[in-house]
Amino acid sequence: MDHTFTINLLIADKYYPLKIKRSEEELVRKAARLINDRIAQYRNRFNMETSGLETKDLLAMAACQIALMALKAEDVSDSSPYQECVERLDEELEAFLRR
Repeated sequence: MDHTFTINLLIADKYYPLKIKRSEEELVRKAARLINDRIAQYRNRFNMETSGLETKDLLAMAACQIALMALKAEDVSDSSPYQECVERLDEELEAFLRR
């Protein structure tokens, strides 16, 4: 059985309590690390004092970048074009073998 428990995630210098399954802990912590890494990249790229950007802006940019990565990964893992090709080849092979 996969018990749930609460962890405290530090994201953008703020702690968030999150109830998760024990089996997902490593993945959740990696996700938080990814978010914090993206925020750090934006902090290094933009001068927070002169740019007028706030932490919420960095979070929004990080969310957009991570969502884009997820969508690209989704496209790559879409096997439907291959499935159609395999089905077509299977039909051709069956037709050939019936001769």
